Amino acid sequence: MNREDVIREIVERDIHNLPLSEEAVKRDAKLLLAAACEHFGTWETALTYAGVNVRRVAVVDEYSPERVLQKIRNICRLGNDLSGKRNERRDRRLCDAARQYFGSWRLALRAAGIDLNRVVQRSKPRRLDRQQIVAALRERQAAGRSLCWSQVCLEDHDLATGAAAAFHGWRRALVAAGLAPEESVTPGGVQWDREQVIVAIQARHREGKPVTATATRQDDRPLAAAVRRYFRDWREAVMAAGLEPEKCGPKGAGK
Repeated sequence: MNREDVIREIVERDIHNLPLSEEAVKRDAKLLLAAACEHFGTWETALTYAGVNVRRVAVVDEYSPERVLQKIRNICRLGNDLSGKRNERRDRRLCDAARQYFGSWRLALRAAGIDLNRVVQRSKPRRLDRQQIVAALRERQAAGRSLCWSQVCLEDHDLATGAAAAFHGWRRALVAAGLAPEESVTPGGVQWDREQVIVAIQARHREGKPVTATATRQDDRPLAAAVRRYFRDWREAVMAAGLEPEKCGPKGAGK
């Protein structure tokens, strides 16, 4: 296989949307990889000669369209800023993949099910008027719409983050609106279920508290007990909340 053959096969793989990462080619086209390295020195150099964007290949290898949407939903449900610039600084590869698959960051947000009409892209949650928040929550309830934190984040990100900021917590906002029992926010009185555990873990993360089993047992025993009740271990609960256990605290604190 000469240089021209190598370039032609790479271009054909690209045209037919076949994987072009070195690992994938090594798996299903060993002769092509060997010839590319022989003639061009490295696989990346061969891709460059064939006119293939090496960074794009790396992004595609790491992210699928489904993974991009999952990551965006997790960012939203954690109450984080949804602006393209902020997320570009946070995860450049994710933004590159979002633009490649969906055309732009905003189109990727829309594909993830996020209502762009209710997202004001700013670095900090807007301090909404408490009366307006209460009225909006009651309106959702009267319309039969979900009051689950994760769902409201997707449908009305400004309301979710604004309510959590104004009342120092989503469930406290529900209590203020008369939509949750008062005991649900008192120590030891939370009416736990799997979803509420996830919301509580995400709240700890937003507040900058350590999201580890050891730290939680020390300052939030009811949550720690609920994790044991609804999940196999702390690591599973943290992952269900859309967080990475390895980044939530010291090694070995995840059980």
